[in-house]
Order: sequence, then structure tokens, then C-alpha cells
Amino acid sequence: MLNTFDLKNAAEFSKKGVFKKVFLEHGHLKAQVTCLSAGQQIPPCKMEHDVLFYAINGNGTIIVDGKRKNLKTGLSAFVPKEAKWRSIKAKTKMVILAVQGR
Repeated sequence: MLNTFDLKNAAEFSKKGVFKKVFLEHGHLKAQVTCLSAGQQIPPCKMEHDVLFYAINGNGTIIVDGKRKNLKTGLSAFVPKEAKWRSIKAKTKMVILAVQGR
């Protein structure tokens, strides 16, 4: 079975907060598109699973256990489940692919 997903057209933005759309759940895998408007932030939280973030579009900062890294179009960041917390803050509109291994 082969599926394709149009992630560029899955983006939606909300003034009320971060938009998340899960587009795949299969076995040990969960994938979603996360959209942030400039200035919005995914609040610090602990993840139960390893997560790979890929910036489809935009520019922001990913913070993991207090360490900051730029996350912009074409860059990815891996956050292991052992991290105490993580957060992402958008400098510009961002579209992020988040893939969790469960």
C-alpha cells in the first residue's frame, strides 16, 4: 500500500493558536502538519516518543531542555523521548512536519 500526502496544501493558520493536523497514524508512526503564525509558540512540553521535526516553510526557533537552535525551511531537528521538554517559537509563518515514532 502506497499513500502520498500534499503537505503544502494541508497548511492552515489560526489567530487563536497553533494548528495541528494528523494525516497519518500507522503502527508505530504518527505524522502531522503543525502550522504557527509569526509569534506563536508550541508551549514547552514533554514528549513520550521520539519526534523528528522538518520545517517545510518558515523560520523559527526550537528549544530543547533550554538549548536553542534555528529551525528554518529545509532544516530538521530530532528530539529524543529522553528530552525533559521541548518548544518551538515561530519568527515567521511556519509549516512543520512532525513525525513521531511510538
